[in-house]
Amino acid sequence: MVSKNQLQLVGENCPGYVNNNNASGINSSITDESVVSCETCIHWDKGKCNIDLFDKVVSDLDQT
Repeated sequence: MVSKNQLQLVGENCPGYVNNNNASGINSSITDESVVSCETCIHWDKGKCNIDLFDKVVSDLDQT
């Protein structure tokens, strides 16, 4: 199971991250949804990255 910390770390380092609020053009106030995380990315669907970057970013982070 992936932790919230890991989801945030991957989101912050992912080249494909696009905030789902930005995609809709809605400016949100500071909420949990404005935190950079896989869970707030438009590519995160049903607990998985639909552009297959999660594992690559995790691997890159493990090597630093």
